Amino acid sequence: MLRDLARSASALILWLDCDREGEAISDEVRFVCLKGNPRLGTQNRVFRAKFSTVLPGEIQRALRTLGRVNENFVQAVQARSEHDLRVGAAFTRFQTLRLQKKFDGFCDRGVISYGPCQFPTLGFVVERWARIETFIPEDFWFLEMTIQLNEDGSVVNSEHDNSNAVVNGYNRQSTQGRTIRLNWKRV
Repeated sequence: MLRDLARSASALILWLDCDREGEAISDEVRFVCLKGNPRLGTQNRVFRAKFSTVLPGEIQRALRTLGRVNENFVQAVQARSEHDLRVGAAFTRFQTLRLQKKFDGFCDRGVISYGPCQFPTLGFVVERWARIETFIPEDFWFLEMTIQLNEDGSVVNSEHDNSNAVVNGYNRQSTQGRTIRLNWKRV
């Protein structure tokens, strides 16, 4: 799809996360788009937008300050990815073979995977589980307010004008103004 869309593009602006991973993904998107439209590369029409939020001012600033893909970040991510893959493959093989020799019946259990990202991810999962397990519900208050407004939007003063008074959350004269309610209770 990207390749097809790039064929008719006169420029390419890469709007991906503003970090190293986003830079590497930008490189991959650029590669696919240049396959569809090599002119984008030869005419130097590939840009990188750097932004932290999607607020209008931030987007406009990113458009005014377009840059290029940071090739150093791309290479850093590619090197780390290659390293993770090699280390993961080596350690997966090592620990699987080691455990198969160490414990009877382990051969039937398959591969014991190792990956540098697995441990931090497991940490996030365990931390969330622990929060859920130790959660102690607390009471909180639910508030709901009732205010009677006149046609002009001013607040009705119930001490001086009882013709529009609100009783038990309901407006006596529903044809005049509008009612905003506030009740409270402990939940």
